[in-house]
Amino acid sequence: MKLFLKGCLILFIVSTAGCAAKTPTLETGPDAQVTKEGLVKIDNSVLDLSFAKPNVDWGQYTKLYFKAATVTNDHPADYKPPRIDRRADGLNATYDLPTEALNKMSTEFGVIVASVFNEDQPFELVDKAGPNTLVIEVAVTDIRLSAPVESSRRSYSSMGKTYTQNSGSMMLLAVVKDGPSGEVLAKAADRGEGFDQWQLNTQVFNWGDVKTVYRRWVNDFKNALMMAGAE
Repeated sequence: MKLFLKGCLILFIVSTAGCAAKTPTLETGPDAQVTKEGLVKIDNSVLDLSFAKPNVDWGQYTKLYFKAATVTNDHPADYKPPRIDRRADGLNATYDLPTEALNKMSTEFGVIVASVFNEDQPFELVDKAGPNTLVIEVAVTDIRLSAPVESSRRSYSSMGKTYTQNSGSMMLLAVVKDGPSGEVLAKAADRGEGFDQWQLNTQVFNWGDVKTVYRRWVNDFKNALMMAGAE
């Protein structure tokens, strides 16, 4: 197999738009970045960072097992939280989402997966790993809001409103494994952002933005799988 991934690229790594630009390729030569699992960095990926294993027969996979998405308030070690105006927002203001919001974000990811991979698609969604199955593990983390959580702000009790130009961003991390063996086949990381417009800042983006970011990620994954399997 040539050192470019079949179609345009595989597994959460390219969308159709990426094909119209530079062709995504696996790095080569002595300076190529390779992970401990033997995954090679992909240049010209539409995602912020992505790696994949060379010489994989993607056409063998007809079933997909999406594990429940893990959603946390975790941040990188060098993250500096935004300053909170205690006089304006109150002593309880926070940028950390409550547990119920994190759980809702996890559930919503599963809803989007089911709507994208519906009965019209050539893949079967399953609830366990098995033959001809890709296992997809997704984590949503480093959630950055443009204002403290609405219900934590002093203005919330007096029905005050906070408008920001962008509602926030979040990082999605994905690991794709072979079902029978558990071998890691691909990894990706991408930051999704809300729309760049002035809007009421609620708990995270707002739910319309969350669904849009999720749907883009999942559709990119579906399109790349279909292109890779057709080769």
